[in-house]
Amino acid sequence: MSQILSSEEIDAMIKGLEDGSIDVDDIEEDLPASSLQQEKKVTAYVFGQKTAIRVGALPGLDLINEHLASQLSFKLSQKVGREVRVQPKATINQVFGRFLHVLETPIFINILRVEPSQSMALISIDGDVMYHILEGFFGGSGESERPYRNFSTFEMKVIDRIMDVTREQIEMSWRKLDAAFRLILARWENQPQFAAVMPLDETVFLITFAVEIGEAEGSLTICFPAVILELFKQQLKVGFQQKEAVEGISAWRNALVYQLAMVSLKVVPVASRTSMTVREMFELKPGDVIMLTNDLSDEMPIEVSGLTKFKGVAGVVNGKRAVRVTQVISDEDA
Repeated sequence: MSQILSSEEIDAMIKGLEDGSIDVDDIEEDLPASSLQQEKKVTAYVFGQKTAIRVGALPGLDLINEHLASQLSFKLSQKVGREVRVQPKATINQVFGRFLHVLETPIFINILRVEPSQSMALISIDGDVMYHILEGFFGGSGESERPYRNFSTFEMKVIDRIMDVTREQIEMSWRKLDAAFRLILARWENQPQFAAVMPLDETVFLITFAVEIGEAEGSLTICFPAVILELFKQQLKVGFQQKEAVEGISAWRNALVYQLAMVSLKVVPVASRTSMTVREMFELKPGDVIMLTNDLSDEMPIEVSGLTKFKGVAGVVNGKRAVRVTQVISDEDA
């Protein structure tokens, strides 16, 4: 009712109710539905269940995941010998029991102890991806159809060597938040029911990455307990973006320098140089002598891809001609 009744109207209503001239049921039928008291919906609350953490408000976590995906792509490709593409997929909250329930065999699970919190964590990777990684590791084409079976003990040991790279990169990424952060391998499993290292009603947060190798696609999931996110929540909210960006650039620079250091270069010691006309060059015939301008006992320039970087002296080592470097040419002197 949108209007306030006067005292006379209230007295008349009370009198009508007392003598029965006003029927309450008829009044409720005439009133609009919005004026009637609606039934309140009650949501059950379980006091033993922990509240989910809001991961959407942590931009620093996204930066860690992007940096980790980049490093995993680079390091795993090096380890396996084939291109491995890793991309961040999702970060969600979930009950630990449900996470174990949705895991499908065959699967490889690392069970880890997180220091200094002493809590437990899991890393799981799909069997399809791991079979193709194994085939590439042993020199196969990586295109054969995966047999539906669990991993053998030998395969599990080889996979664990490959997963050492993953554990190392995760540890390095999260160590930016705390220098004492460590992931200690407790054991590995290929059956989800044996990986119940936390209460099934424990709230965990799952960081999932999409992994592609050849035609195989799958997921790599990191399962951290809620306490880990609580420990670093403030660092992930405030003052972490710039630090992560700088360290991400530094890591990229180090990776680029490492790749450049593996590039092959052509090194040429130049005994002497002389000049001639095109006519003289075309008139050369067997038996002609080209006089050198330098003495072979003198220092000679050593060129690297056409640039003089060193000086050296010619000689013989173990019956083979060689040049001993005697001087390094700096960029200012070049």
